[in-house]
Amino acid sequence: MHIESPAATGIEWTVGKVFWTLGVFVLAGLAEIGGGWLVWQAVRNKKGWYYFVGGALVLVAYGVIPTLQPDGATFARVYAVYGGIFIVMSYGWGWAVDGDRPDRGDWVGSAIALAGVAVAWFWPRR
Repeated sequence: MHIESPAATGIEWTVGKVFWTLGVFVLAGLAEIGGGWLVWQAVRNKKGWYYFVGGALVLVAYGVIPTLQPDGATFARVYAVYGGIFIVMSYGWGWAVDGDRPDRGDWVGSAIALAGVAVAWFWPRR
């Protein structure tokens, strides 16, 4: 008897599952970028030790968040797709929090990354 692995079958997509997975990616991005930003503030900008500790705790939470992706999502694919979303969210964070407005190359690169994300995440795997 042959049983297909989740990697072979992929995710059973519904509208709700699309929104769930996107929400998990956004939550992971906020945790990773926010935690990294707090550590950056402590180390590079000489903020208090509590920035460092807070950032470290948020980064630990980030380590758990991607595991909330649905059955059929493999570690490699989740992290590869998340990488593209991370690009876009990093520019958004930099613009919103630090006033570092993305330039045309940033926008084009982000669009290319998101196109790759869409292909990798939603490609039919049956």
